[in-house]
Amino acid sequence: MIRAVKLSCLAAAFAMFGLVTACSDPQSPKANASLFPWGGTLTAVNATTGSDFDLKGYEVWVDDNYSQSPPANGVSYFYGLSQGDHKVSLIMVPANCVVTATVNGVTAVDNPRNVSIGAAETATTDFNVGCASVGSLVVGTNTTGVDLDADGYTVSVDGSNQPVATNGSVTFTGLATGTHSVALSGAAQNCTSGANPQSGSVTAGGMTSVTFSLSCAPIGSGSGSLTVTTSTTGYNLDPDGYTVTIDGTNSQPIVTNASVTVTAPAGANPVALSGVAANCTVSEANPQTAAVPAGGAATTTFTVTCGAPPPADVSGHVQLGWGSATPGNSVQTFDFDVRADGTGRLTGTDWGDIHPSGQPASLTTDPVADPATSFTAYRNVSPSKCQDPTRGVEFDGVGREPEGDLRSYTVQVCDDDPRNGPGASGVDFFSFYIAVGGYGRSGIPTSGDIVKR
Repeated sequence: MIRAVKLSCLAAAFAMFGLVTACSDPQSPKANASLFPWGGTLTAVNATTGSDFDLKGYEVWVDDNYSQSPPANGVSYFYGLSQGDHKVSLIMVPANCVVTATVNGVTAVDNPRNVSIGAAETATTDFNVGCASVGSLVVGTNTTGVDLDADGYTVSVDGSNQPVATNGSVTFTGLATGTHSVALSGAAQNCTSGANPQSGSVTAGGMTSVTFSLSCAPIGSGSGSLTVTTSTTGYNLDPDGYTVTIDGTNSQPIVTNASVTVTAPAGANPVALSGVAANCTVSEANPQTAAVPAGGAATTTFTVTCGAPPPADVSGHVQLGWGSATPGNSVQTFDFDVRADGTGRLTGTDWGDIHPSGQPASLTTDPVADPATSFTAYRNVSPSKCQDPTRGVEFDGVGREPEGDLRSYTVQVCDDDPRNGPGASGVDFFSFYIAVGGYGRSGIPTSGDIVKR
């Protein structure tokens, strides 16, 4: 539906001559309003090729204020725009699709992007969407027991290998739809797993999970005692305490300042503290490893500091584009943890944009390490990106490129927003935009996750 023309006053003037009869819906003018365009006209053409694309189409937004909803192959017209640069975005693009573009006859790859309306008061931009039958596969490991494998394991999907921690996950992107063989290797002799290999079914644009559960037996014999102590200071301490878990299986509650003693197998026992309130942090590694001697005793301590409730926060590690994050690939990665009080860090890398130094283009905001960089605003995202604005965040920042240049940018994210997911489910959305130069990347991440707190 056209929303680009705000014609209340103009429509009223034409109505005096009987030319236009409706002016009560400024964001959705009647079709005959286009007979009397004023200002500049921007035409957005979207063409979709390939397989497994969404026939329902997309949304085209101009300046995050005006939108239309074209089909997978369609044309959108926006009237009444001023001369100069306008931000144009194509959203609701499935993760298995890649957007390229032609802006006023010049090839570009930015989405969102700048489209300039000149003296002729017309501009055209083409969104060329190519879709493929590919998806992602997340392989996780869940290891319990004693004397865990210190160097982790190797995951193999159709012969492609990646290392993975004993309790962690890795993502394989750009996999063809269908069933794939997933194998885990490199486990220590004292560790056993369930079904191995397993099968993972990949859907177009989807992210499927496969988990390997392993159990490790003590290398030695005997048992000893293990005392776990919590030491909590600060303000607003967690009233219901925590949970201590030993060897991934033996859990029991513990108050904020206390000790519990258990009998544990001799060997390296993993000890984890959970249930820590959001305004509290654990100083030590969590989980940590306690070496219990046979017939002896071992102790370990978790030091917890609590303060005021933390500010609103959004974090994530996401990838846009298919393939590995290596120089030359058309892939972008973003790592960020940004808070409403202006603290945090962001790093973005465009692996397809190689500078003369041989390194990919990147930008970093870290106010602690580089005070010239900063986060200048933090707000709820507009409905143009997230159907449920409470699931989204928009923040502005200033980052530094490797050559030393400072760039201002805007990031828009959605965490499990229903707009982008089938039915009642939701998926993440990420958009990065530098107005000067018109650099933009956006879409449903092909791997990674976004969390808003």
